[in-house]
Amino acid sequence: MRECLFLLSLAFSMLHTANLSAQYQKAESNGLDVHYRIFGTGEPLLIIGGGPGDDSGRYLSLCEVLSENNQCILVDQRGTGKSLPAVIDSSTISVALTLEDFEAVRQKCGLNKWNILGFSYGGFIASLYAHFYPESVSSMVLLGSAGLNTSFFGHFRDNVFSRMQAGDKDKYEYWADSTRYAQQPNHALAEIVRAMIPGYFYDRKKSLLVSEAIKDTDFDQNGMGKLIWADIQNNNLDLTTMEQTFKGSVLVLHGRQDPLGESVALSLSNYYTDSKLVFVEQAGHYSWIEQPEKIRKNIDEFIE
Repeated sequence: MRECLFLLSLAFSMLHTANLSAQYQKAESNGLDVHYRIFGTGEPLLIIGGGPGDDSGRYLSLCEVLSENNQCILVDQRGTGKSLPAVIDSSTISVALTLEDFEAVRQKCGLNKWNILGFSYGGFIASLYAHFYPESVSSMVLLGSAGLNTSFFGHFRDNVFSRMQAGDKDKYEYWADSTRYAQQPNHALAEIVRAMIPGYFYDRKKSLLVSEAIKDTDFDQNGMGKLIWADIQNNNLDLTTMEQTFKGSVLVLHGRQDPLGESVALSLSNYYTDSKLVFVEQAGHYSWIEQPEKIRKNIDEFIE
């Protein structure tokens, strides 16, 4: 019963995002004001959201789950939200600059080290951050994380589509039409994601609560996502080809029914020498929506 009530509270916050509020702060990084918000008290925990290109507001519900015992630091990643360069191109959007932004926020917060949590694509970025700045990271949580490179993308998409119903696929095809997309790109992208969301979940009813909350402003409207993917490919950012530098503790927390599949979580757990792998039953990609108490408990115990 407690979990059901908590889930309803989360659903409300997803729809209205009114349960958490904090003033934006900013840190200067390579000529850009990187904006961030802090929720809760306790051990500092950098929250790295997915995408690339998601608005940070999509992760307020995750901060709500974790901020009871942690100081959640939620960053508007470079090219999203309030962290917008005057010009968005390969000179202002890159993985390297994004990692430097995290360092600027850490220093502005007066922290020698912090714990970090990466979700989905953000998990890949978290792994790169821990690789290039190992002295800045105390521990790392990889929540429904992408793998060590981009090889996951094909089967992830296939798994999502295999769970979508006929109506979901019809909606997807309608808004993915090139002419229609060109006329309303922001709205079309939101509708495409809304159509796909049920494929990310174990429980379709819970997925519909999330899809109803989606707004046109939730996703990349500036092309930063394409620039990031190009940067990853052009610089061969593949952790399987890199010497492991981060020796801290890693929690790989993965929904059993995550469309990423179990192989991605296993590869992450095998890569890190000090890792703990936990599969969360009856949970898909957005595990903190479907199993909030289990996610909170595992993360709190790990960080403690």
